[in-house]
Amino acid sequence: MSLDLTVGICAYNEGINIGKLLNNILNFQELPAKSEVLVVCSGCTDSTVAIVNRYSKQDSRVRTYIESKRKGKASAVNDILHNARGNTILFVSADTLPNKRCFPRLLSKLKHPNVGIVCGHPVPIHNSKPLVGKLVELLWSFHDHTFEQLNDAGLARHATEIFCIRKGIVQRIPPETVNDDAYLALIAKKKGWLIKYDTESRVSICGPQTFTDYFKQRRRVLFGHHQVRKLTGESPQHLVFLLPIYPVRVLKLTLWFCKEYGLLTFLTFLSVELGINAAAALDFILGKGHTAWSVSSSTKRLTNP
Repeated sequence: MSLDLTVGICAYNEGINIGKLLNNILNFQELPAKSEVLVVCSGCTDSTVAIVNRYSKQDSRVRTYIESKRKGKASAVNDILHNARGNTILFVSADTLPNKRCFPRLLSKLKHPNVGIVCGHPVPIHNSKPLVGKLVELLWSFHDHTFEQLNDAGLARHATEIFCIRKGIVQRIPPETVNDDAYLALIAKKKGWLIKYDTESRVSICGPQTFTDYFKQRRRVLFGHHQVRKLTGESPQHLVFLLPIYPVRVLKLTLWFCKEYGLLTFLTFLSVELGINAAAALDFILGKGHTAWSVSSSTKRLTNP
């Protein structure tokens, strides 16, 4: 039976947040009448499976797909792409909480015939130690501004922690893929679809609370960008990769950052980012894998937005 919407969630040991997320989706996101929520539990060793099964018994819209062994997020994404019955798939990270009416806003913008993906606005809700908290603030503020500028020009080429995609644009992703959202967006872009960003469709996330977790998370993401460029032949949405193709836009983004936060702050942030990017590039050159990555535990302490 064909449905209007499949909500896809990839979960690995998300017992702390998965119940809150499912309650949010089922009760506060105004799902279309013909909807399902497909949760892929990948090698979980905590209470995740038990919590999802409890919800599936209470609500027939919730379906559980269990991977006995953790194979990496790409495997879970492919399970959703293959088993989804909805004409639209809305991916949401298991360690997030969408704000009210986030789903309806995303889905309404996907109605435009040329739009293939619509993604929401991640908002970190925790303040951590001064240095780490400032890095998280700068990262996501710059992320949001970059998306807005590229979105207005029809040049966005990335997705976020929450996005919806028309079913069939991508059948599966390579099993080694780390940045599944970037891969899906770049393939959609290559096929002629627009990627749109809605700053009002907000999803609360918990940024890293320690510098170790910040470094580890950014290293994995930047490794994923190098990998995606190799897999697709396209430049992902990061300044290092955008500079050769959109030099004027990168310059304007840099000037905005300096004006907003000051030159010294920009240089400090840039130094940290380049250092992490160097580590990520070395991982890529040496063939280090991040498919089933080490979890940044401090990013799991999410509270209600």
